[in-house]
Amino acid sequence: MHRQRMVSIRGLSLIELMVTLALLAFLVMVGLPLTSAWVQSAHQRDAAGMLTEGLGRAKALALRNPQGLTDQSLPVAVTCLSGRNLSVVAADASGADCSQSQQWGMQLPTDASIVQAPLLASASTTAAAAVAMQCVAFNERGIALSTSVGSLTCTSSSLNVLVGSQDAFNVQLP
Repeated sequence: MHRQRMVSIRGLSLIELMVTLALLAFLVMVGLPLTSAWVQSAHQRDAAGMLTEGLGRAKALALRNPQGLTDQSLPVAVTCLSGRNLSVVAADASGADCSQSQQWGMQLPTDASIVQAPLLASASTTAAAAVAMQCVAFNERGIALSTSVGSLTCTSSSLNVLVGSQDAFNVQLP
Protein backbone atom coordinates (compact mmCIF):
# COMPACT_ATOMS: atom_id res chain seq x y z
CA MET A 1 0.00 0.00 0.00
CA HIS A 2 2.83 2.31 0.88
CA ARG A 3 4.54 1.58 -2.47
CA GLN A 4 1.50 2.58 -4.52
CA ARG A 5 1.30 5.97 -2.83
CA MET A 6 5.01 6.63 -3.54
CA VAL A 7 4.61 5.80 -7.22
CA SER A 8 1.74 8.29 -7.69
CA ILE A 9 3.83 11.29 -6.43
CA ARG A 10 5.96 12.70 -9.23
CA GLY A 11 7.48 16.02 -10.42
CA LEU A 12 7.35 17.85 -13.73
CA SER A 13 8.33 15.94 -16.82
CA LEU A 14 10.84 17.34 -19.28
CA ILE A 15 8.10 18.00 -21.84
CA GLU A 16 5.96 19.94 -19.36
CA LEU A 17 8.96 22.04 -18.38
CA MET A 18 9.84 22.78 -22.03
CA VAL A 19 6.24 23.82 -22.84
CA THR A 20 6.20 26.13 -19.82
CA LEU A 21 9.50 27.73 -20.84
CA ALA A 22 8.31 28.13 -24.45
CA LEU A 23 5.14 29.92 -23.30
CA LEU A 24 7.16 32.19 -21.02
CA ALA A 25 9.59 33.04 -23.86
CA PHE A 26 6.65 33.84 -26.16
CA LEU A 27 5.13 36.21 -23.59
CA VAL A 28 8.47 38.00 -23.16
CA MET A 29 8.89 38.35 -26.94
CA VAL A 30 5.42 39.86 -27.28
CA GLY A 31 5.86 42.12 -24.25
CA LEU A 32 9.24 43.70 -25.08
CA PRO A 33 8.09 45.78 -28.09
CA LEU A 34 5.09 47.00 -26.12
CA THR A 35 7.35 48.03 -23.24
CA SER A 36 9.74 49.81 -25.61
CA ALA A 37 6.88 51.80 -27.18
CA TRP A 38 5.58 52.68 -23.72
CA VAL A 39 9.01 53.97 -22.61
CA GLN A 40 9.41 56.01 -25.82
CA SER A 41 5.96 57.52 -25.35
CA ALA A 42 6.77 58.46 -21.74
CA HIS A 43 10.04 60.10 -22.81
CA GLN A 44 8.22 62.03 -25.54
CA ARG A 45 5.59 63.32 -23.10
CA ASP A 46 8.31 64.30 -20.61
CA ALA A 47 10.28 66.20 -23.28
CA ALA A 48 7.13 67.94 -24.57
CA GLY A 49 6.22 68.97 -21.03
CA MET A 50 9.72 70.35 -20.40
CA LEU A 51 9.63 72.26 -23.70
CA THR A 52 6.19 73.71 -22.91
CA GLU A 53 7.39 74.77 -19.46
CA GLY A 54 10.56 76.36 -20.86
CA LEU A 55 8.64 78.28 -23.51
CA GLY A 56 6.10 79.46 -20.93
CA ARG A 57 8.84 80.61 -18.54
CA ALA A 58 10.65 82.50 -21.32
CA LYS A 59 7.45 84.24 -22.40
CA ALA A 60 6.61 85.17 -18.77
CA LEU A 61 10.14 86.53 -18.30
CA ALA A 62 9.82 88.54 -21.51
CA LEU A 63 6.47 89.99 -20.42
CA ARG A 64 7.93 90.97 -17.02
CA ASN A 65 10.84 92.57 -18.92
CA PRO A 66 13.11 93.14 -15.89
CA GLN A 67 15.71 94.78 -18.15
CA GLY A 68 13.25 97.46 -19.35
CA LEU A 69 14.01 96.84 -23.04
CA THR A 70 11.63 98.69 -25.39
CA ASP A 71 12.72 97.66 -28.90
CA GLN A 72 10.18 95.13 -30.15
CA SER A 73 12.65 93.65 -32.64
CA LEU A 74 15.08 92.58 -29.89
CA PRO A 75 14.69 89.47 -27.74
CA VAL A 76 14.12 89.94 -24.02
CA ALA A 77 14.10 86.23 -23.09
CA VAL A 78 15.26 83.15 -24.97
CA THR A 79 14.63 79.40 -24.66
CA CYS A 80 17.83 77.67 -25.79
CA LEU A 81 18.57 74.04 -26.62
CA SER A 82 22.19 72.95 -26.35
CA GLY A 83 22.68 69.21 -26.59
CA ARG A 84 20.24 67.77 -24.02
CA ASN A 85 20.09 70.98 -21.94
CA LEU A 86 16.98 73.14 -22.35
CA SER A 87 17.40 76.55 -20.69
CA VAL A 88 15.82 80.00 -20.39
CA VAL A 89 18.08 83.06 -20.38
CA ALA A 90 17.29 86.77 -20.07
CA ALA A 91 18.79 89.37 -22.38
CA ASP A 92 20.83 92.21 -20.96
CA ALA A 93 21.86 95.59 -22.39
CA SER A 94 24.33 93.91 -24.74
CA GLY A 95 21.67 91.52 -26.09
CA ALA A 96 20.72 87.89 -25.61
CA ASP A 97 23.19 85.03 -25.58
CA CYS A 98 22.49 81.40 -24.70
CA SER A 99 25.81 81.18 -22.87
CA GLN A 100 24.60 83.72 -20.26
CA SER A 101 23.54 82.51 -16.82
CA GLN A 102 20.27 80.67 -17.10
CA GLN A 103 17.04 81.54 -15.30
CA TRP A 104 15.74 77.98 -15.65
CA GLY A 105 17.10 74.71 -17.02
CA MET A 106 16.21 71.02 -17.52
CA GLN A 107 17.82 67.94 -19.09
CA LEU A 108 15.81 66.32 -21.89
CA PRO A 109 15.60 62.51 -22.12
CA THR A 110 18.54 61.14 -24.11
CA ASP A 111 16.39 59.77 -26.94
CA ALA A 112 14.32 62.97 -27.45
CA SER A 113 14.92 65.56 -30.16
CA ILE A 114 13.13 68.85 -30.80
CA VAL A 115 12.74 70.00 -34.39
CA GLN A 116 10.92 72.78 -36.19
CA ALA A 117 7.50 71.70 -37.41
CA PRO A 118 7.30 71.62 -41.21
CA LEU A 119 5.13 74.25 -42.84
CA LEU A 120 3.17 71.55 -44.63
CA ALA A 121 1.99 68.87 -42.21
CA SER A 122 3.30 65.46 -43.12
CA ALA A 123 2.66 62.22 -41.30
CA SER A 124 6.21 60.94 -41.73
CA THR A 125 8.42 63.63 -40.17
CA THR A 126 11.79 62.25 -39.21
CA ALA A 127 14.64 63.85 -37.28
CA ALA A 128 16.97 63.49 -40.28
CA ALA A 129 14.66 65.48 -42.58
CA ALA A 130 13.78 68.19 -40.03
CA VAL A 131 15.62 71.28 -38.83
CA ALA A 132 16.69 70.99 -35.19
CA MET A 133 15.49 73.65 -32.77
CA GLN A 134 18.26 75.94 -31.53
CA CYS A 135 16.32 78.66 -29.73
CA VAL A 136 13.03 80.53 -29.41
CA ALA A 137 13.27 84.25 -28.61
CA PHE A 138 10.48 86.46 -27.20
CA ASN A 139 10.26 90.28 -27.30
CA GLU A 140 8.87 92.43 -24.48
CA ARG A 141 5.32 91.79 -25.70
CA GLY A 142 5.77 88.01 -25.49
CA ILE A 143 5.83 87.54 -29.27
CA ALA A 144 8.17 84.90 -30.70
CA LEU A 145 10.79 86.41 -33.02
CA SER A 146 12.58 84.94 -36.03
CA THR A 147 16.03 86.23 -35.19
CA SER A 148 19.56 85.21 -34.37
CA VAL A 149 20.93 84.99 -30.84
CA GLY A 150 24.69 84.74 -30.95
CA SER A 151 25.42 82.05 -33.53
CA LEU A 152 22.00 80.40 -33.09
CA THR A 153 18.99 80.85 -35.34
CA CYS A 154 15.73 81.21 -33.41
CA THR A 155 12.42 79.98 -34.75
CA SER A 156 8.95 81.45 -34.42
CA SER A 157 7.06 78.38 -35.68
CA SER A 158 5.65 75.45 -33.74
CA LEU A 159 7.96 72.63 -32.71
CA ASN A 160 7.81 68.83 -32.87
CA VAL A 161 9.16 66.47 -30.22
CA LEU A 162 10.48 63.22 -31.70
CA VAL A 163 11.41 60.03 -29.85
CA GLY A 164 12.17 56.73 -31.56
CA SER A 165 9.36 55.46 -33.76
CA GLN A 166 6.66 57.58 -32.09
CA ASP A 167 4.66 60.03 -34.22
CA ALA A 168 5.76 63.65 -33.88
CA PHE A 169 4.26 65.44 -30.87
CA ASN A 170 3.52 69.06 -31.85
CA VAL A 171 4.11 71.85 -29.32
CA GLN A 172 2.66 75.25 -30.21
CA LEU A 173 4.48 78.38 -29.11
CA PRO A 174 2.63 80.22 -26.34
